[in-house]
Amino acid sequence: MHIFNWIENPESGIFLERPNRFTALVRINSEKHLVYLPDPGRLRELMIPGAEVIVEKRRNSGKTNYDLLLIKSLKFPDKEEIFVSCDSRLSNKFFRFGLDRNIFEPFKKVAYRTEPPVENGRLDFLLYEDSPHYVEVKSVNLLDTDGVARFPDAPTKRGSKHLNELIRLKKAGYKTSIVFMVNREDALEFSPFEEMDPLFSETLIKAKKAGVNIIALKNRPGIKTEHLNRIEVNLYPRSFPGYWPTFK
Repeated sequence: MHIFNWIENPESGIFLERPNRFTALVRINSEKHLVYLPDPGRLRELMIPGAEVIVEKRRNSGKTNYDLLLIKSLKFPDKEEIFVSCDSRLSNKFFRFGLDRNIFEPFKKVAYRTEPPVENGRLDFLLYEDSPHYVEVKSVNLLDTDGVARFPDAPTKRGSKHLNELIRLKKAGYKTSIVFMVNREDALEFSPFEEMDPLFSETLIKAKKAGVNIIALKNRPGIKTEHLNRIEVNLYPRSFPGYWPTFK
């Protein structure tokens, strides 16, 4: 078993509110703190006032003293409490950790480069396999009431741009993959959230038809994060049934 110890000095707190996209108000040791929220998603089903959170003092300079990394939510379908990641940076960190230890199916331990330049910007990884393999990683923490992990939870022109770059590289003869890192332990499968971003869903289907590998990896996030397994990808799900857990 490979455990990723990514939080060095965790502190508990209580989520109070989200003033804007990248900050949250958290009570830590009876004091209110404005903390950095490193996830641009809407997170409406997770950011529930009164939820327990894990924060850590920031390791680099910034306008806030803490990062908000984990939040407690309800496990599908039995409603036990579990931690869900609210730090989109975890996905790339954990993917790199897994590459170094050969734990993610179907990837093998090889030399790699992070943030390789491509024609239209950068992707996340270039793996030096028998032939170059470009990989883009996306962070997922949204679950629907069928237990299906969904992406994106906010419109993402950047996400569609990355898919189009993977399609272009595939047509140019390179191996390409998009990896959805599902950072909650209760997801049954993965699907695009078409109602949230029709263009991304349409482009993901185009990528599949072009030969881009579409992979979903499920993890159990916590102070120590554990990889669980690869889960099925369904590109043609039924209409979005609602958020899990439901919220007002």
